[in-house]
Parts: sequence; structure tokens; C-alpha cells
Amino acid sequence: MNPYGIPEVFESEAKGQVKEVYEDIKYVLKVPVVNFIFRTLANYPDFLVEAWKQVRPSMLTTNMEEAARYLRTPAINGRIPTIGWDPAYSQTTLQQIHQTLFIFYYVNPKLLLIASAWTESLSNRPITGEKKVNGFIPPGVLNGLKPVKLVHISNAPTIMKQLLKDIAKTHRAFDVASDFRALAQYPLFLEKTWGELKPYVQTYEYDLLKAQLSTQSMSMVHNNMPYPVTINSSDLSRIYSPAETAGIIGLVSLFQSFLPALIVDGEFMRRTLAAQ
Repeated sequence: MNPYGIPEVFESEAKGQVKEVYEDIKYVLKVPVVNFIFRTLANYPDFLVEAWKQVRPSMLTTNMEEAARYLRTPAINGRIPTIGWDPAYSQTTLQQIHQTLFIFYYVNPKLLLIASAWTESLSNRPITGEKKVNGFIPPGVLNGLKPVKLVHISNAPTIMKQLLKDIAKTHRAFDVASDFRALAQYPLFLEKTWGELKPYVQTYEYDLLKAQLSTQSMSMVHNNMPYPVTINSSDLSRIYSPAETAGIIGLVSLFQSFLPALIVDGEFMRRTLAAQ
């Protein structure tokens, strides 16, 4: 469990059904990491198992692959900095940073669609499905992607711990997303890119892009998701206490609100690396 912020079940700690779901999540979403949204909801394993079961079929369709592609590259008009990385990092390390950014660039829009489907269903606006399936995507982690190592805040050096906490504070978040914990393996890159990104996070354009992504994802799960998502608070109340039910709904809503920011952040950092 994570002693900082939101409790989570790391992959190394997962057992039984949770471990099986974790492996299936990577298989279906095609990335070598189980993201924060699933690691926190693993504290409610019955919910995670059923909620994942309901979104899984749609996430294997080209319908949702295309929806994710549409959300993947927000139209950032703000200045993208040019930072010279060559003196600090070898080409091999720069390629590793690029791959880390790509993993979250690829998966975050899918996570937003999942969180939006769950949010709508838990708000008694179920996803009816009944849309034509345009095709299916082959499951399995994309070729060449290696497992992601996350820096645990409790074990991070003091300077990195302060940086990660500043990221969470600026985002008004209760914890630090997997994206930044993975990039913490490259302290100079994270420090310099966050120094450029932080002012942008506080702009009107940034807030507008987040709002657009959230609204678009809500529309897409109703209009594009071919299979139903119907889990609701009544279902939860048969398993969980009122406090636990509220906790689950709150976590899902939290991630639905936060994932648009991660999509914008990732695109900003990806462009920054490409602009060197």
C-alpha cells in the first residue's frame, strides 16, 4: 500500500482475482503497466472485477481505438520550449524517455473513456451500447514496449519527493499519477519539463483543453461504445457499505476529472522532447 496520498495495490502486491485482472488490463489496453485508476480501485476488488468486465469488450473494438486516437493529441497552442538534452542524456536514454512518454500518450485516452463510462453509469446514465462494431483490435502489449518502473514517493530522494509533491499540489491532486512517477527515473528531464509545464497548467487554454477532453469523452462513450456499461450505485450497495460506495464513486469521478490533465501534460512533454 502507498503511505502517501490515495491507497493503492501495486502490481507486485496483487493476488488472486486482482492479479488476474491486472494481467488482463495490460493485455487488453496493450501497455506494460497497470495504471493508477486500477491500482486504487483494487481496494474494492469486487467492483474492479465487475467494472472491468463491463468495459473490456468495447476496449477491444476499433470503435474505442478510434475514439482514443481522437482524444490523444489536444491542440496545444502555447509555447513549446526547446531544451537541449544531448549533453545530459545518451541517445539510448532519450529513447527510453520517449518510450515512457509514448506509453502514457497511448493509454491515457483509453483510461479517460473507461473512467467516463463508469462515471456515467454510476450516475444512473448507463451506456446502452447497441452500436455497430466496426472491427476488433488484436490484444497484447505493443511490440517493443518494456515494463514501466515507478518511483515510490516514500523511497524517492528528498529533492524528487518535493518535485512530485509540487506536481500534485499544482494539479490540486491527492497523489501523483503514474506518468510522473515513471518519469521520475529521469530526474533532470522531469525537473526541466515540469518547470516549463507548470506555468502552462495555470492558463485558461489548459483549462479549456481539459474541459473539451472531458466533454468529448462523455459523448463518445454514449455514441461510440458498442457494448453496455450498466453498473450503478444500487449494484454497489448490495456489496459495499454506504461509505464504501461513496468512496468508489468518488474515486471514479476523481480520475474522470484528472485524466484530461494528464493527456494535456503528456502531449506537452512529448512535444518538448521532440523539439530538442
